[in-house]
Amino acid sequence: MSMKFFGTSLEECIEKASSQLNISKEYLKYRVTKEEKGFFKKKVEIEILEDNQNEKIKLEEKEIIDTEEKIEERELFGAKVEDGKIIITQSENNDEIITIKSCPGVNLFVNGEKSDVITIVTSKDNIEYKFEEIEPTRNVDISITTDKMEAYINISSMAKHKYKLVDHELKQLLQSKGIRYGIIEDELNNVCNEYAVNNRLIAKGLPVEDDISDEIQTLFNDAEELIKHTDFEQKVDYRNKYSISNVNIGDVIGKIIPGKQGKDGIDVLGIQIKRKTVKRVMVKAGEGCKLENNNIIATTEGKPALKGNNFIVNKLYKVDAVDLKSGNIDFVGNVEVVGAVSEGMEIKAGNELHVGKNVESAIIRASGEIIISGNILNSTVTAGCENVERRQYLDNLINFKSILNELGSGAEQINENKLLGMKEYGEIIKILIENKFKSLPKLSRSILNYNMSQGIQESDITRFIINKLLGLGPLKIKKLGDIEHFIETVDEEIEELETLVIIPINVFFAYAQGANIESSGSVFITGKGQYNSNITALNNIEFTGDNSVSRGGTLCAGCEIKLKSVGSVAGVNTTLKVPKTGRIMADIAYNNTIFCFGERQIMLEESARNVEVYIDKTGEITIDKFNL
Repeated sequence: MSMKFFGTSLEECIEKASSQLNISKEYLKYRVTKEEKGFFKKKVEIEILEDNQNEKIKLEEKEIIDTEEKIEERELFGAKVEDGKIIITQSENNDEIITIKSCPGVNLFVNGEKSDVITIVTSKDNIEYKFEEIEPTRNVDISITTDKMEAYINISSMAKHKYKLVDHELKQLLQSKGIRYGIIEDELNNVCNEYAVNNRLIAKGLPVEDDISDEIQTLFNDAEELIKHTDFEQKVDYRNKYSISNVNIGDVIGKIIPGKQGKDGIDVLGIQIKRKTVKRVMVKAGEGCKLENNNIIATTEGKPALKGNNFIVNKLYKVDAVDLKSGNIDFVGNVEVVGAVSEGMEIKAGNELHVGKNVESAIIRASGEIIISGNILNSTVTAGCENVERRQYLDNLINFKSILNELGSGAEQINENKLLGMKEYGEIIKILIENKFKSLPKLSRSILNYNMSQGIQESDITRFIINKLLGLGPLKIKKLGDIEHFIETVDEEIEELETLVIIPINVFFAYAQGANIESSGSVFITGKGQYNSNITALNNIEFTGDNSVSRGGTLCAGCEIKLKSVGSVAGVNTTLKVPKTGRIMADIAYNNTIFCFGERQIMLEESARNVEVYIDKTGEITIDKFNL
């Protein structure tokens, strides 16, 4: 029965056999049955012969060395690798058997013939070897940015051999990723010759250029502010706070800076990207001016103004008094009343209004600033009249957006659940408009009419309404995204209008009693104060006279209320209202004064001085004060 021993070298096998059989290594008779021994691997198997005579067979262990390492030769004879060559060293008697065998990845040639088995060799034999050609591996990763405007390449190699990636192969890889546009040829050639590439830009799309809208440039100030800043206790004549800006015939009051048409873009996938179009600005030269070579030129003396996209020069209408003799006044420009406005009279000014004396039991409205040097008695005064058409247009857009949201949501639900069978998305939209959203066509036409009246014949809004909401247009709507994108456009229009609708216009007067006063800006009380009046300002209410008092009535401000004295010793109820973020300040505040912040309110129980009321960080109304 034969016995086999295994090891990583012949010496190890012999050592194991000698130890287990208790036979001296010199007299151990064996044969090598397997030797997987190359330049990079070692495995030896020997078989002990049954006839174990004391015949000495001395085999030389051949040393296999890694191509990158060199170790000392362990025997005086055998096979070794030195300087990339296989060297055979024989003993002096040449009675030793030296064998070699090829290993995986290496082709062995003895005297010109390829050898795949264990071969006996001598020092006279010509021994050569060649490494097998290993096909190198190369990992190529191509990534595209989320906006599909750029493509990047990463290359990593797993072999040590240099190689070259053929250009047309890489182009085929790009095409498999869908990349067809904007390929950077120079970079493509460079990466073909490089061993590793990290995040290299190889394709870039054509950026979209949005349209640039026309710009309207005004060359005048609405009003020159003479008083830049005042302390709270400093006495100021607010009637002279602003100086009216006037122009002469021939003055250039505005310019039109033409916009620019943009360009559609293309991403690296070759898909066209539509530019964002803008509506054309239709500038009008109204009363008192003309349009010439993109310049707005005054044709009369007066106060220039820009309302919407309409330039005008307001003339001044001056009258000694407004009474039965003069009649009511309705003038598009500035109005100046030297004297008083009598009982039952009305004034409507298209711009600023100045009244030299009292206003009694009258109605006054102005689109511009109102300055009343006298008192307001039992009268209604309104500054900053809203543009009714613009307000209606804004309300229509808000309603329009709400209906479109419901329409899109309903259509999506019907489409997903196939409630109307296999109908196209556009058909579903048309059915919903005709049966559930019947007001949408009429609302769409109202929005179109407003744009046309403003000279806007083509915009994203008008284009969508005409092409996809009226008549058979809904059939062109392919998916929910079409409606959602249009809603975003409507949102942008709403935001723009909200910044234009309310223009802060101030009111100045000396004293008011039993009056109703409203301002889209601030209200300044420059004289004795107010008694039992209702005053509303979207910004501030300020009492600037040293001895101004506020007794009774309701004062409502969008930001702050600043008073000298509020209430009375007798405890007259006076209500002061501001939002939660507002503040109320008074030199003296008497008991029974009510401070309101949003829906919350608190009443002052004891009179105090240096009063400041606000909502603190905990959300509670805080009154900082000193007792009288």
